[in-house]
Formats: sequence, C-alpha cells, structure tokens
Amino acid sequence: MTVRWVVVLTGIVAVVAVGIDPLTYVNTLIGTYGTGYGIGALPPGPQTPFGLVRLGPDTCEMDNFNVVWRHNGGYYWGDNYIRIFSHTHLVGAGLPDYGSIGVMPMNRLPTSDDLTRFGFRSNFSHSSETIEPGYYSVTLEDPNIKVELTATDYVGLHRYSYLGDSTTERVVLFDTTYTLSEDAWSDNTCGDTETFIDPLNNEISGWIQEIGELSGRYGGFTTYFVAQSNLPFELYGVWDGNQVLEGATYTSGCGRQQLNSSGAYIVFPKDVSTVEIYVGISSISIEQARLNLKQINGLSFDSALDQTQGVWRDYLNMFEVDGTHTNKIKFYTALYHTLLAPTTFSEEGGNYIGFDKSLHQLPSGQDRFLSDMSIWDTFRTEAPWLTLVAPDVARDSVRSLTLMYQQGGSLPRWPMAYGYTGCMCGTHAIIVIVDAWKKGVQDFDVEATYAAMKYAATETQQYDSRVDINDWINLGYIPGDVKDVGCVLTQDYSYDDWALGSFAADIGEAEDATTFTNRSKNYKNVWNPETMFFCPKSTNGIWDCPKYDWQYLDPADSRYVEGDAWHYRFYAPWDPEGLIALFGSTEVFAEQLDIFMESSKSDPVHTAPNPYYWAGNEHNIQYPYLFNFANRTDLTQKHVRWLLDHRFTAYPEGIPGNDDYGTMSAWFTFGALGFFPIAGSSTYLLGSPLFDKVVFHRPDGGLLTITANDNSDTNVYVSQVYINGVLWNEPTFDHADLYAQTESTIEFYMSSTPNAH
Repeated sequence: MTVRWVVVLTGIVAVVAVGIDPLTYVNTLIGTYGTGYGIGALPPGPQTPFGLVRLGPDTCEMDNFNVVWRHNGGYYWGDNYIRIFSHTHLVGAGLPDYGSIGVMPMNRLPTSDDLTRFGFRSNFSHSSETIEPGYYSVTLEDPNIKVELTATDYVGLHRYSYLGDSTTERVVLFDTTYTLSEDAWSDNTCGDTETFIDPLNNEISGWIQEIGELSGRYGGFTTYFVAQSNLPFELYGVWDGNQVLEGATYTSGCGRQQLNSSGAYIVFPKDVSTVEIYVGISSISIEQARLNLKQINGLSFDSALDQTQGVWRDYLNMFEVDGTHTNKIKFYTALYHTLLAPTTFSEEGGNYIGFDKSLHQLPSGQDRFLSDMSIWDTFRTEAPWLTLVAPDVARDSVRSLTLMYQQGGSLPRWPMAYGYTGCMCGTHAIIVIVDAWKKGVQDFDVEATYAAMKYAATETQQYDSRVDINDWINLGYIPGDVKDVGCVLTQDYSYDDWALGSFAADIGEAEDATTFTNRSKNYKNVWNPETMFFCPKSTNGIWDCPKYDWQYLDPADSRYVEGDAWHYRFYAPWDPEGLIALFGSTEVFAEQLDIFMESSKSDPVHTAPNPYYWAGNEHNIQYPYLFNFANRTDLTQKHVRWLLDHRFTAYPEGIPGNDDYGTMSAWFTFGALGFFPIAGSSTYLLGSPLFDKVVFHRPDGGLLTITANDNSDTNVYVSQVYINGVLWNEPTFDHADLYAQTESTIEFYMSSTPNAH
C-alpha cells in the first residue's frame, strides 16, 4: 500500500492511503433508529469535527406528530417526512433541544396552511439519500427538489435543485421560530424571535431565544443567523402567525401552537434551476454571524464540501484497520461519532459568550472554547478517547471547564452552550480533567484548575453542586433520607475524590491528597453486607434496600440513577481490589459478575432497559473489564467480544442506546483496539481486539501497531500479549507504554480456549 504523510492544521498527523477513502466506511445513519431506550438519537447531517453548525434534516412520521425520544437528534430513520433542515443539534442525547434556524425549499408560495402545521413538510425516500461525513443529500418528493447540504465550522451551506418545470415557484422558507423541543415535550420553547430581510444586500438575518428541555434550565440561549444566496431573489415576504405578508421585511414572535410563529421567505426567478444558500450562525450577535459567514470567503458549495471532507479524512486516517468490511464500517462510524463533540462555541476572532453571559476573548494559546459536554456519560470513555486521539481538544476541554468555573462560579456537570443545565449527578468534570492530566495533557493553568475542582468537591456551588456536602464530609455518605439516590451519589463522589486525591498528590498538595483519597473509600459505607448490594442508608444508619428479588432488577427503582441495584452492584472501577474484598473473594466476585453479564444476553432488543448488563447506558459499561482484577481475564475477553459483535451493528439501530455525545461509540472504538481506560487514571485494561491489525498514527507523529495473531470469531481469548516486545503478564498497562517508542507495539496471540490464568 502506498502512503503519503499529511500534517493537518489541527495538529493531528494523519496518513492517507492512496485509493482507500475512509469516508466510504462511515455510515452516519448508524444510531438514527431503534425503539424506546435503544434509540441512538444521532443527527446524520454534515458538520466539521467539533463544529458549531450541525446541519441536517428533522423528520416526522405523519402530520406534525412526533414520538418522544425519536427526534432528540432531529432525524429518525423510520420516519416518512422531512419537516425542515435545521442548523444545530444535540449529539445522541436523551432530551430534545436545539434545532435552531429551520430552512426549507418549496415549489409554491407559502400559505397559512403551511405555517401552522408544518404544511411545507415533504415525503422522502431513503433511496434518494446520499450521506457521507460532511455531506447529505435527499430528494423532497412533494416539491420535487433535490437538497444538498454541507457545513463549515460556523456556516451551513444548502444547494437546492428545482427538478420541476419552469411553471413552479423557486421558494426558500426560513422558519425562525422552529426548535426541536417545540412539540415533543411542551407547547412553546421559543422565547422570542426576530427576522429581517435586506433585499439590497440579498440577505436574511435574525435570532431566536430558545428555551429547550436542557437550555430552559438556565433560562435559554439565543442563536443568531445571517443567510445569503449566490443569486439575487426577486420576491420576498414574511409571515406573522398564520398571516403571509408579501413584500414585508420584518417580523417577530413565537409559538406555533398559539398560531403566532413567524419567519421569512424569498423567491427566485422561475428560470433558475439551482440555488445555493449560505447560513452563518452565532451565539453572540447578528454581526458575529455575519463575520462567521465570511469564513467561507466566497467558497462555492463544492469547494466548501471538499474542504470539510478533507478535514474528516485527516481525522479518520489516524487509523488503518485490517478486518471485515462490516467491522470497518462499525469502527470508522464510531470513530466519526466520537469526533462530533464537544462543540466549539468560540467564534471568528476568538469571541465567545462565557458562563457569566458576557462576551469574552479566548485566552492566549487556547484554540477553542468548548461546551456541550454530557459529562456524566462522556467522562467514562469519550473524554479518555479524545485524550488519546485529539489531545489538543482534551486540553481545550480542560481549559474551557476552568473558564466556566472562573466566569460562572461553578464547575459544571452538563454544560450546554453557555449555561449550567444541572443534568445528571456527580462532579465528574474532575475525572475529565484528571484523566487528561494523567496522560500528559498538562498545558493548562494547574493552580486555577485545581481550585475549581477542590471548590466543587468541598463547597456548595451555586450551580451543579454536590448534594449535602456536610453529610458527605461528616457521615461519609449521602443519606437516603436526604436524597433518594444517596447511595449512587456516594459512589459517584468517591470516584471523583479518588481522582482529585491523585491529582493533589501529583502537584504536591499532600494534605489534600490524603483527605480526598480517604474519602474515595466512602462508597463502602453504602455497601450492605447482608444483601451484598449498594443500598441507600438513612442519616440514622437505617438501610433501605429493595425488599424483593424482583426489585433488585427494577430499572425504574427511584433509589438508583437510571438503573437498578444490579446495575450499581459493581460500580467502583477506581478501587477494584476494595470492591472485590466486599464480596469476600475473587471467586465470588467473578461468579456474580458473570451472572450479571450472562443474564443480559437473553434480551435481543433495547426497547426497555436491560435489568442486568445494560449495554445502552453508561453506569455499567466498565463492568466487562473488571474480571481482569479477579483473575478471570478470559471472561473479560469473552464478554467484550460478544458485545462488540452483538450489541453494535452496521444498521441504523446499530448503537444499543443514546450515544450520549460519543460515549457508546468510544466504548466500541476502545474495545475494538483491545483495551479500555480506567477514567481518571493513566491505566488501561486489556480486552480482546476485534481487528487482525490496527495502525494508529499517534498525534505526536509516532505509531502504535496492534496485531492480533490467529484472530477470528471463535479465537476471542488471549493466550499471550507482548507490549513493545516484552511479554506482558498483567491485565493492565500504562498510557505511557503507547508512547514508549517511536513505533510502539501491542501484539496479541489469540486462541479458542481460555488461558489458564
């Protein structure tokens, strides 16, 4: 194979294999389908890696009816209609939000019927779709218009080809009041909006204040836009409620359910066959959106597409994998999904809105201000994955979290845009930071970052605070009568303090290190030795464990966070030896964990939560690797390979649950390589590699080559492993081992029978 080296502006060193385009292995429809809890909720449309614009189709089933959860990412593969193309989307989240600045081409002038119930929606067929990283196209059947989309960091580019005869209109509609939260959960998630038409400058602009299911928790956020076309429009108008006002240039107001939505439309001459629309967006102002629009600097649609796909190729070419075609699709698609977020919220000129809602300039040396971090999920796999493959992004994530603390006063749990959502639990931003630090990403203000972490762990924050700091410090656990999920919070805070104690030791804060390390053992205080499960315990020490066997398997049990007692039974990955001691022996631990894993396999779908190992949710995704600490590495290898083969597929329903900003996809990519992180440390756990050979072109310019000799669907067990030529007798290794040589190696020897140890 002939290769050439390419140095990318992002700092990534990639190798491009001539004649092999990694984009062909990416199927962005994976994760857009499923039922119930098994929906990936991923948007399939174009964006750049970590880009602000996520442009894509938002679909519906019939009329204006949306089923809860199916449209959190806008697009659901089972739908028949496209309702609009919007410019912002969540990435595999469990709630609807974003969907700002909706645009739709039409072949007729809009009427009041179009505007009140998405009358401009259109049938479409998957057979007309073409989807690649950075590109989406589809033919809208009702108006007979071909839509093509691409994106840069801040600009969504549309190309509309009107396939009908010259008697039909050439109309583009801008629904400024549209949001994805609009009718999924509540009547009105648009707080206010304005739309302007400037015919002399061939421009439409405006803004929307969105109050979505996440953003509404901090008062909402505003998205601004400026749209221009490559051809002058000859007619234009706005609508206000259900009244169309031809020739008007201004409108405002929200609330489709109350019939007072608003927006604009423009009309091109009937002899025009193709129109390009360029939409710059901003979280700062219309003027900033106009500045962001200049990013394309006169680029045509095709030129922008080539540029964006070139960036994607550089990222995807970090890896060369030797395996089946299906597994390559699964791997490169998962890799692609891990690079969608977090979102870059700093804009042209280095401007961004901070968590104090004020305008700021990026500090010197910081490339981007990042937000949209689903940290309860991402700290486990996605954050460690970015530390491995995109350390510049990991660095800016740490710097951004510190800025959020400095400007907003609190370290966030689930930062979205420029606000605290308060979503989920724990103080896991600490683990994100420490994980990067432990793996050599240390180019940040250590003193300021440590102050942020220590404050979050010891004080009551204004936002996203720990629950009941005093009981945590004095009792050593969060009582169940203070918070019903107190035992889970105790486990979470123990994990966070373990990471913080390790960081404190590294920077010479010995007293703090001892304090936090001691608190990391607090999880043992909510272990019930009679039931051998973690259970809530009251302030007075009274246990509140499930009373019946079936209750231990009830994922709706309010004593646990998104899970049941079994889901949290093995949750102490930071202290596996201490956890195993609670079971009495390694044999008992391995036996119970194996029951948990094996019992989950009888559930062939993901519609409802699996009461045993739930591959579609985050709290238990480390568990298959814990056998390594119980002298049963063979069971780790067996279960990991089964999950890689059976819970992840190359179909639209191919992710077992919400991808949660790359978390599930990163579980797959790590597993496919043959190792898995203990988040918050530099330690990896060995597994069972999926591919015969992987070459990772490291960000430092070196190589990591992973080979699996005699690998097959039946040879899933590791008989021997060599790391950098040394026979390895431990189930763990260090991040530094991946960088120990210019060309580091991990060599597995596979077998159909378990190794004796």
